[in-house]
This record gives sequence, structure tokens and C-alpha cells, in this order.
Amino acid sequence: MSPEQIEALTANVKAPEPEVTKPGGSRIPGWGMGLLYGVAALATTVAVSLVTVRLTSPEVVVFDMKGTMDSFLQQSVQMKLDEEGAKKLTSRFNAALTGSLTDWQQKHHAVILVSPAVVSQQRDITGEIRNDIAVRMKEGQ
Repeated sequence: MSPEQIEALTANVKAPEPEVTKPGGSRIPGWGMGLLYGVAALATTVAVSLVTVRLTSPEVVVFDMKGTMDSFLQQSVQMKLDEEGAKKLTSRFNAALTGSLTDWQQKHHAVILVSPAVVSQQRDITGEIRNDIAVRMKEGQ
């Protein structure tokens, strides 16, 4: 056979494409790679979701409302105010209490629950709120 005839016969023959192999030498099928990419995408999505939930979930804290009210009542009884003075003091206290709780909640992106409503151990903010109420009461005089 002449070189021209050999060239004419082999013109339409393509060289085989190399196979994708793992380091051990075995071939990874196409569906296996798709499965691997799918699992990686799912793991990434779960991780991002967990981080997002953790960062956007409000903190749950407790406040001793009864103890705070009892303390206020004890102090107000010792002041021996007339009825009008007691009403004004109570009104100022209620405004200070409500304002303090609202401001703290907004500033800390938290849910405030009264102590008896919580079974598990949560952060207690009673001291912080009482101090803020005292400052507000002094400013209101």
C-alpha cells in the first residue's frame, strides 16, 4: 500500500480521548462527579443557613419583674407620700420601667421573659434594668 492510500484510510479515524482517573487509577463516572458536587453544594448551603440563623436569632434573657416591683413598693412606702405624690411616683416608675425594658430589648435584639416563665438557665438582666430605672427616676425629678 502506498502512503497516500494509508493516509486516505486513516483520515476519518480519531484518536481515543484520555479517561479521567482518580489517583488510584480507577475511573470516576460522570454521575459520581455530579453526586459529589451536589453533596458539596448541600453542605455549603446547610453551613450558610446555620450561620444565618445563629446571627439573626434573638437572645433570650430573664428579668425579675416581681422583685423589682416589690422593691419599688417598699421604697415608696418609706417615703410616706400623699395620694397625689404616690400616683406621680408610680407613673414615673412605670414609664422608667417600660422605657428601660424597651430600650434594652431593641439595643440587644433580645426577647425578655419574666424569671418564673423560664425553666432553663438564661442570662439575668435584672441588675442592669434596675440601674437604668434608677437613673431615669433621678432624671425625672
